[in-house]
Parts: sequence; structure tokens; C-alpha cells
Amino acid sequence: MDEKKIKEFRRLLLSSEIYDSGDPDFLEYQNTLTEKIVRFNETHDTVEGLKERERILRETAGTYGEGLYVIPPLYTNCGLINVHFGKNVFINHGVILVDDGKIEIGDDTMIGPAVKIATAVHPVSPKLRKAKLQYNKPVKIGKNVWIGSGAIILPGVTVGDNTIIGAGAVVSKDIPSNVIALGVPAKVVREITEKDDLFFDGDKPIPQEIIDKYLK
Repeated sequence: MDEKKIKEFRRLLLSSEIYDSGDPDFLEYQNTLTEKIVRFNETHDTVEGLKERERILRETAGTYGEGLYVIPPLYTNCGLINVHFGKNVFINHGVILVDDGKIEIGDDTMIGPAVKIATAVHPVSPKLRKAKLQYNKPVKIGKNVWIGSGAIILPGVTVGDNTIIGAGAVVSKDIPSNVIALGVPAKVVREITEKDDLFFDGDKPIPQEIIDKYLK
């Protein structure tokens, strides 16, 4: 495909402009990107398979952070070109990244099975939706975030550092750092405090040897 067209497609994806997502040339370009993720999903849990996964991720991701670990299958719209991974990110199986727009995932973040992160938005107008018009809003996930199984992060959302998003939550607005957010729509239920360094699962004391090893 013409490099000039590809450059324009890349620009549109990262802009807030409205564009024709059903353009045949654009769809052809998308297919070349997602084909690499198809190959990723076909790898096996062998030494060679894990090496091939890493090679594909390094080749496809907008930013590859060292220590990135992704369990197939992974589903993307644009083959990870707009996804920027920090260091030591863990992605469990069945995650969907609607990466038409920019997705940033901070260091040490864990993303549970079947989580969906979307950047694509379609207009309210029925006529424009029928014409497959679209625009994109970036998503930013902070450092050391844990997103529980099946949660959905909607376009334009920022999730702060150290925050936990509960399983099945639908995040439609920004969530601050150092909190736990649950529900549909997701709401902050409490802050994460120093007490959480001493107790787990509610009121169970964390063994002293673990505190000594990891917290001092």
C-alpha cells in the first residue's frame, strides 16, 4: 500500500478527527496489522513458542516494555501499533484491545482475563454510524494497576497509579490513584492505605516474613 496513505491512516487514528473506518484501503491496512496477532495467538507454550511471542510483541507494539508477558489469545483492532507497554506488564488470556487510538499501560500493571480496553467511538447520528464513521479517544492506565477479570475500560478514560478495578466493572470516567473502584458504572469504594500492607482478604494478618521480605 502507498506509504503516504499509511501515514495518513496512522495520523487519523491518533487524532480526535472523525474518519471513515470502512474505507477499503484502511481495512486492508488493518488486516496486515492484525495478521501478526493471529500468528501470535497460534504460538505454543514451548521455549520456541515463547521466543516467537516475544519477537512478535517487540515487532508490533507501539512501545515494548521489558518484562512484558501476554498469554494468548489476544485480540486487537490495529495489531498493537498504538499500544504502549511499560515494564513488567502482565496481560492474561482473552484480553481485547480496541487500539484504534492510543492505549498507555504503565509499569507493573496486571490485566485479568477477558478485560476490554476500547478507544474507538462512533457518532450518535444514525446516518453517520451507518456510513461507518468513527473517532478515537486515548486510554491511559497508570503504574501498578490491577484490572480484574472482565472489566471494561471505555474510551477517553485515565486510571491512576496503584488503583484496583474490580472484576466486571465498567469504567466510564477517570479513576484516581490509590483507590479501589467497583461496579457498573465503576465507582470508588475506598482508598488503598498503609493498613493494606499489614492485612489481606479483609482482616487476615500478612505473615511477618512476607512483610520483612517485600515491604522493608
